[in-house]
Amino acid sequence: MKRSILVAALALAVVGPACTRKTSDRDLQFVTPYEALEHTNEAPGLFEKPVETAWVDPRPAQQYATEHIPGAINLPFPRMTAEAEVVLKGYGRFVVYDGGQDDTIAKAASKRLMELGFDHVYTLEGGLDKWKRADQPVEKGVPAPAEPAPTKRS
Repeated sequence: MKRSILVAALALAVVGPACTRKTSDRDLQFVTPYEALEHTNEAPGLFEKPVETAWVDPRPAQQYATEHIPGAINLPFPRMTAEAEVVLKGYGRFVVYDGGQDDTIAKAASKRLMELGFDHVYTLEGGLDKWKRADQPVEKGVPAPAEPAPTKRS
């Protein structure tokens, strides 16, 4: 009896940490530029704290510097797993976008954020292309360096 409990506990210890939140395209919530702006301007309820929205641009820094949504946080997709927890701390809602119509990077980044445990993640449908067609502003410039995620010590 004790041996079977020990084996079960050991199996749980080995398998448990490997389990992550799995996502698919069905989990994505697409928003238009106007819907995204509504989310950022949503007033809190009577007894609720305001929720800050982060606009997340997962493209490489060079593409971000060429053109991005004002105030967007540049968090390139390859660095997302290591840095999202630190860079996006304090935000309660996330609008992820990329540069074009296919939304490939934005979809992958949105799913990654959900897998990392972030809630209220929205994907801007059509990315910057649709944003600009909706006569919304863009800006240029290099992002401020993000704080590196803390390293784990053994």
